[in-house]
Amino acid sequence: MKRLAHPDADVRARSLGVPRGRPVIALFSSGEALTTELGAKVLPLLRRVVAGRDAVFITAGADVGVVHLLGVALEAVEGKLPPFVAVAPSGKVVAGEDKPAEGELALNPNHDVAVLVPGKDWGEETPALFRTVDAITGKRGRSTALLIGGDAVARAQVTAHLGGDRPLVVVAGTGGLADEIARGTLSEDDDLAVLVRSGTVSAVHLDEGPERVVAALDRTLGPKPVPKLTVWPRLRYRAPEPVPIIDPGFVVEYPLLADAIHEANRVVAPAFHEVDETAHRERNHARLLIVLAIAAGFGTIGFGALQAWLGDQAWPGVLVAVSGALAAALVALSRRYEASEDDLSSAHRAEALRTLYFDHLAAPLPASDAEREARLQDLVNAVARHRHEPVTTS
Repeated sequence: MKRLAHPDADVRARSLGVPRGRPVIALFSSGEALTTELGAKVLPLLRRVVAGRDAVFITAGADVGVVHLLGVALEAVEGKLPPFVAVAPSGKVVAGEDKPAEGELALNPNHDVAVLVPGKDWGEETPALFRTVDAITGKRGRSTALLIGGDAVARAQVTAHLGGDRPLVVVAGTGGLADEIARGTLSEDDDLAVLVRSGTVSAVHLDEGPERVVAALDRTLGPKPVPKLTVWPRLRYRAPEPVPIIDPGFVVEYPLLADAIHEANRVVAPAFHEVDETAHRERNHARLLIVLAIAAGFGTIGFGALQAWLGDQAWPGVLVAVSGALAAALVALSRRYEASEDDLSSAHRAEALRTLYFDHLAAPLPASDAEREARLQDLVNAVARHRHEPVTTS
């Protein structure tokens, strides 16, 4: 527990027990309890977001609403958890076994440290919250924010966050400010509307699944370090995290396409990522076979030179024949992953699904709900056809 002497007091990462230079994810939400239906959808999202994350999370700390669900998610996640920092006004939260008085809330016990700012109203802690973010990230650190729902206090925090040229991930379908931003219904004379238009804002619908939100967070935090020697095939291929087909912030720029993007992400994107992963796995396998074939070819040349040197020895010739046959067999196996005349490869199937994704976005808006349902069913059928039926080239 760290109590600031005054609202403008300095915050240092060392005093919080948090390593300096770590990326930070700030969680903005409403200070009210969620409905059972919404909570059942948000909880898996929070579990996936915190699992294995190398970042420091900063929340309001009060054990209510999204922060309460975050505590439930932490108790269900196995393995090492990231640090959690709460920043709240001292007159609104109580810690430990003390019972909250009227107008107060209990502090969620799953946080590693709480920064209590002198104040009696929510929102007075906002300046200290961003000083905490800067103290943890340092000069070259990365930070982003996740908005789930959101009330008036969250609106002020998001405004300050975007005003500091920080990226934001909005979870649409959670109500409040999140839906206002995702649908583009902010007032034109609102400063927040200007900041959303000019800033880096990614909107992902809750129904699209936790992986889409995680991908958006990773995108806003910046690319991960590229491993060395990526040109070489891997002996044991591990698929990377799926990347959204289009930038999640696209829905903010074009809110009229929000429904079409949501449908395409729900129907087409999972099939595309599955086929695309298969294509990368096959490509890696083919490259590995080619590298082995090249090695066998060099072996053939070496054994041939050895045969010429030894002259009357028979065993180098046997090795020449074996290594030559092995090289030919490896080349033949590698060609198995190329496209045949009758059926396209997984790479071509993935490109066909990508084309189907953008065709759905480019289609005119449906005139009625019946037309939307019919178009959605056609999309499902087209995805199944591209995934399972033979696709012939013309």
